[in-house]
Amino acid sequence: MNRYNVMDEAEFEQSFPEIYNQVCTELGIGFVPDIFRCVVNASPELALSSWNMVRINLCSGLLPRITKELIFSFVARKKNCEYCDMAHHALAIQHGCSMDNIDGMLNDIHSINNPALKAVLEFTNAAVDNDFSKIADLDRDLGFLGFGQDEIAELVGMVSCALYMVNIADSLQVSTDQRFKDVVNTKTPLKIA
Repeated sequence: MNRYNVMDEAEFEQSFPEIYNQVCTELGIGFVPDIFRCVVNASPELALSSWNMVRINLCSGLLPRITKELIFSFVARKKNCEYCDMAHHALAIQHGCSMDNIDGMLNDIHSINNPALKAVLEFTNAAVDNDFSKIADLDRDLGFLGFGQDEIAELVGMVSCALYMVNIADSLQVSTDQRFKDVVNTKTPLKIA
C-alpha cells in the first residue's frame, strides 16, 4: 500500500517529459515504474535526485547491466524490500539474464558457479553488512579476477544506490508494479512499443 498516490503515467509524462523519456529508455522497459511516480507526489526533488542516482549507478558504467540488476535485487532481498527485489529481478530478465535459478542464486551465494559474479555478490553482502575487513579481502579477490579500481568503485556506488532506493521504497511503502510481477512470474521480458 503506497503512502502517497502513484501519479498517472500520462500525467507524469506531461509534467516531466524529459525524465519520462530518460526513465523509459534508460531502464529499457518503456514505462516509468510506480516508485518514481509515487515519490514525485511526495517530493519532485526527491524523485529527480533518486532517478539521477539510479541513472548514474545502474544505467551507465563499466559493469554489465545484468550484474548491476542482480546486485540491486540481492541488496533488496537482504533488506527485505519486496518492491526493489521484484523490480530488479524483472529488470535482470528484461536485460537478458537467462539464469534458470535467480532466486536460488540470490538466496545462496555459494551456489553460484561464475567466480566473478560470486565475488561481486560476496562483496555486496559484506558492504551491506559493513564488514570492512572482509571487503578488503574481496577487493583483492576482485582484482585477481580482473576487476580494475574503477569497476570496484562502481560496485560501491551500485550497492549504495540500491540501499538508498530500498530505503525510499520501504519508507514510502511502494507497492510492486504488476508489470514487474508478470515478468518474474513468466520469465518473459516486456514487449516495448
